[in-house]
Amino acid sequence: MRRDRVVALVLAAVGVFAWTEAQRYGALSRLFPQVVALALVVLSLVLLAESFTVRARRAAKAYRSQRADGEKPDVRGVILSLLVIVAWTLLLEPLGFWITSVLAFAVLVFVLRAPDQRAAAVWKTVFAGALLVTAFVLLFRLMLRVPLPQGVLW
Repeated sequence: MRRDRVVALVLAAVGVFAWTEAQRYGALSRLFPQVVALALVVLSLVLLAESFTVRARRAAKAYRSQRADGEKPDVRGVILSLLVIVAWTLLLEPLGFWITSVLAFAVLVFVLRAPDQRAAAVWKTVFAGALLVTAFVLLFRLMLRVPLPQGVLW
């Protein structure tokens, strides 16, 4: 519970910092960073308010009991996720945004899936992610005319 409050305050501070840094950009260039910064601040404040609820106290108590029972956090998943993000940034230019993003999303789905999750559900999630990345690319390239890194396919 206290950890949620700290995270909420840190994220709100990051949002305020991003908002002030975006002021240095041109009028049209600062719109997107400011929207993201505003969303970050609002969602951080929601998390902060939620951390004071009864449900948050119950969740914190359940988390403490799990830790007392010997359940350990999935360090392997965190490390593999960080490696996927690093690989995504390194492969963005040579492979392009679409291929790199779809591959990174697929690997993250496989790495972070629940142990008892069915293969069909995993593949549905990967397919939905590929559709979402495709929609994102189309939105940026066609409607917003923002160039994304071109790759070997698209």
